[in-house]
Amino acid sequence: MSYHLLAKLSRDLNKIFETKAYYDVIIRVGDKGDAKEFQAHSLILRARVPYFHQYLQSNQAKQEYDKIVITSHTISPAIFEIILKYIYTGRLEFLNCVGKQALDLLFAADDLGLEEALGQIQEYLIYQQKDWMNKNFYIYHKSIYNRKSFSTLQNHYTTRISFNPLEVFEAPNSFNPKILSSLDEVGCLKLNENTWGFIVNWAKLQIPTLTNQVTKWNKKDWEDFKETLNPCIPWKSIMNLNWNEFYDLLISCEPFLPTEKFNAVLLHQLKKECSSISVIRSPISFQFNETIINICHATLISSWIDKRDLTPYLPADIPYEFRLVIRGRRDGFSPDTFHLKCGNLQKTVVVFKSSKSTSIYGGYNPLDWKFDHTTSDSFIFHFDYDTADLTRLNRFAIQRRPGYGPCFGAEGLLAFPNGKRSILWMSNDNSNSLPIIDYEVYQIFEKPKRSTNLAASSSSSNNSNNCYTHRKR
Repeated sequence: MSYHLLAKLSRDLNKIFETKAYYDVIIRVGDKGDAKEFQAHSLILRARVPYFHQYLQSNQAKQEYDKIVITSHTISPAIFEIILKYIYTGRLEFLNCVGKQALDLLFAADDLGLEEALGQIQEYLIYQQKDWMNKNFYIYHKSIYNRKSFSTLQNHYTTRISFNPLEVFEAPNSFNPKILSSLDEVGCLKLNENTWGFIVNWAKLQIPTLTNQVTKWNKKDWEDFKETLNPCIPWKSIMNLNWNEFYDLLISCEPFLPTEKFNAVLLHQLKKECSSISVIRSPISFQFNETIINICHATLISSWIDKRDLTPYLPADIPYEFRLVIRGRRDGFSPDTFHLKCGNLQKTVVVFKSSKSTSIYGGYNPLDWKFDHTTSDSFIFHFDYDTADLTRLNRFAIQRRPGYGPCFGAEGLLAFPNGKRSILWMSNDNSNSLPIIDYEVYQIFEKPKRSTNLAASSSSSNNSNNCYTHRKR
């Protein structure tokens, strides 16, 4: 019953639209060569269109005799006629509205604030104007992705490009780095194996001398490939990958990626996995599967030990082994236990897991814990999601305080003040103590280095072939 009433209401309002009876607004649209006037009713415009509601209340509205005059040069008469009929009837008529005109209809509806019409127009573009949209998407993609309200269209093309870039680019010869850079800049790329494979394959095809057997590429082949690939690398999309995606897609490609940019992305990805609830499962991280720190924490700490703050190690290349000495939930939280087990140990990392947040606090001591020490090689750190704060210590870096556990600096990181299961971070005031749920102490050992004979043999073999190998970690 209600449906029939709404249908009749739509027909009645359509009669008002067609007859223009009692109109009080004149709307002039289009340029001089294609200008047209439309008659409308201010009450309907106010009720149906946010833009007109605001415009008619402002001082912008001009009066000519007893009519209100609105002028717009940004909407064509053909598009505005479709919109005006929709305003009155609630129906969108797409007859003869194809290609660029349909896209213009979407932009006009968004400019006027017709939110309920945007979904229908986007669906029409996706399914009824599919061929035109696919052919012209890369021309209009910036305009589409700059509008927050075009999420249906954005999600559609982001998904399509991710699963099959060829559907948008048609063939590798229709693609160029400027298009990719623009797609990446506006956020319509979601990097995955298909997209990255397409980019790498395109770069390879631009160099006719390259063979399919990478092991036969010589030094010049690698340099040419690297130079061709670099403008195509979608760094913004890479930043948005999670750690597992980044590791699987990009780590093995590190030899032919720009060093400075790769290091910046690697640091960003390592920091994203620094909260205490981040769990990383991979063959190289099995040692840290049940510990407070994960492989990303260990990578950053190892890099900081060697003062590689801006050039971190790759996880598979960290030169240190972390051997667990104490675990709080197993060995207790007594300061005496810490000093008994760790007093004579050098090169130790202590980490504390907060009980009230996802933060991890810790520090590195290159010396023993029996005495106070001054060293510039000691540091403290704070980890959380997208956070890896490093503070290097110098004067009084290591302190031995009665009734305390490990202490870094006078007001750096002080553990178990007066035997309490808490820490003081950047403070010497016991009232600011942070309760902890667990803590761990690791002793750091250098991993055995590769045999010099093996390295020399490998180097000799590579030099004789004048060839670079693609290291897969």
